[in-house]
Amino acid sequence: MQSPKRINKRINFSIFLKLILLIIVFTVLVNLSIGFIVRMSFEGGPFRPPNKLSYGFNDYFIKDIGDPPDTIKARSILKDMGLNIRFETSNSNWASSPDIPTINELRNERGFDDEKPKFTIRDRTRFYEVVRTDNGYIIFAPPRPRDEIDLEKAIIPVIIMITVLAALLYFSLRWIFGPVKKLSEAVGQISAGNFDVPIDIKRNDELGKLADSINEMKVNISNMIKSKESLLIDVSHELRSPLTRIKLANEFVEDEKIKNKIRDDVNEMEAMVSGLLETYRTENVNGKLNARNTDIVLLMKDLIPKFGNALINLNSELTEKIINIDKEKIETVLRNIIDNAVKYSNGKPVEVTVSDNPLNKDETFIFIKDKGRGIESEEIKKIFEPFYRIDKSRDKKITGYGLGLSIVKKILDMHNSSVEINSKPFHGTEFKITLRGI
Repeated sequence: MQSPKRINKRINFSIFLKLILLIIVFTVLVNLSIGFIVRMSFEGGPFRPPNKLSYGFNDYFIKDIGDPPDTIKARSILKDMGLNIRFETSNSNWASSPDIPTINELRNERGFDDEKPKFTIRDRTRFYEVVRTDNGYIIFAPPRPRDEIDLEKAIIPVIIMITVLAALLYFSLRWIFGPVKKLSEAVGQISAGNFDVPIDIKRNDELGKLADSINEMKVNISNMIKSKESLLIDVSHELRSPLTRIKLANEFVEDEKIKNKIRDDVNEMEAMVSGLLETYRTENVNGKLNARNTDIVLLMKDLIPKFGNALINLNSELTEKIINIDKEKIETVLRNIIDNAVKYSNGKPVEVTVSDNPLNKDETFIFIKDKGRGIESEEIKKIFEPFYRIDKSRDKKITGYGLGLSIVKKILDMHNSSVEINSKPFHGTEFKITLRGI
């Protein structure tokens, strides 16, 4: 059972509580800001509602402006008082504003009391003070707060307030959920096989605990993969000796049919062991390359004859292209891709093209195109994985164990280079290598 102290700590730093506090603070700031802007935007200063009209005011007002009223004098007095008024008497029917309802319109409102000399009534939009005189009614309309607001004066502060509060909200949310981007990038790196990516998130909330869990998970996964690889390499090394003994013993087999079958099986196992060891060496060079200036066109011309009678056409737009690369490793890349193209072309010619990148002279394109069966789009994403083969039937005519392209990807990554695949089923496959010097 957790102690109360630890539980309180978790609550204090939880994302949920942070969001609640942010909402409360944001709401308070919005209300204070709106209140301040509205208060400062009233024409002539902050709005103050007029004192309740005295019972003698109507007598003074009528006596001062007369009945019928002197409209010029009435408007001057009403402007100073911030009022609007409607006269409905036997001598006149005048209103300082057309928005003031008539007495007949107000009779239908709740609160109308014709027996009182003075009463307050409200329609749907505002309050009115009704004073009954000897020969009619006077309807006073005190100003509403919204009528006193200077919109032109208020609009700029409102825009500034919205901008500032939106910025505060953005940076607050960015601070709260900032680690999500780091976690997403780290998970992407881990899924790509990079287990050394650091996840340094010093937080005591759920995201901090998630980062700790991912760190622990990647260490465990990395250790398991290393253990598997170590076992695989140890077994591969140990297989060399018994394979050599089998080859030696096979020479004493008299039946040529059996002898050839055993030789083929042993050669196949040796090829698999060599592929495993080559993969291991590629993964454990720690980024060290024996780089030197190499003519990639000459390298390609020397490599193609090694495929014997295979139909390979070299088309180079360049007579020479010097690149600083690890010659042996890049030769392994080209050999593996061309070997795949030859195997899947069923005797059809393979086209190899070398050219400069017209947009970047520091990059060289190498296109290797076959006329084979092609690759499905869902297969393209997987063919660089170790031991992955497109041919699930393990056709003996197409040898290999799915290690060649895995080695290709690792070597090109070491050279800061890349490979792309364009393929359609039954229309062949084209590998595009973008080679960069190191």
